[in-house]
Amino acid sequence: MFGYGKTSGCAVAAMSALAECHAEEIQLSSQQIAESRNLSQPLVAKVLTVLSQAGFVIGTRGPGGGYRLARDPGSITLFEVVELFEGHRDPSACPFGPGYCGTGDPCPLHDLLVNMNDSAAEQFKRANFGAFLGHRKPA
Repeated sequence: MFGYGKTSGCAVAAMSALAECHAEEIQLSSQQIAESRNLSQPLVAKVLTVLSQAGFVIGTRGPGGGYRLARDPGSITLFEVVELFEGHRDPSACPFGPGYCGTGDPCPLHDLLVNMNDSAAEQFKRANFGAFLGHRKPA
């Protein structure tokens, strides 16, 4: 099923924080991102490493360093980021357990779940981080 868990949720939150200040060309540390989104700093640091390796963010070490988006936030979809962390999920996950659907008649929820999965994926493909440009979370 298409969706996201804690790690990809953290990635979306980190990317949204970076998108908020992208136009101002401000870099944020993993600690600043964690505090702004009420997240664990070690998890944010781990997620930023993966996002950096995938080319979504650029990190600068040392005093005054931090992270920034590698490209325009309007060109980065939520799907791309979530897929980076959730791509290993079985898209045909059946509530009756592995091996039920695909070995005879599908389960009673099969068509509904497939449609929900496809719909969610399409929504994530249309949504991009440009929505966060200049937007600040209320204090």
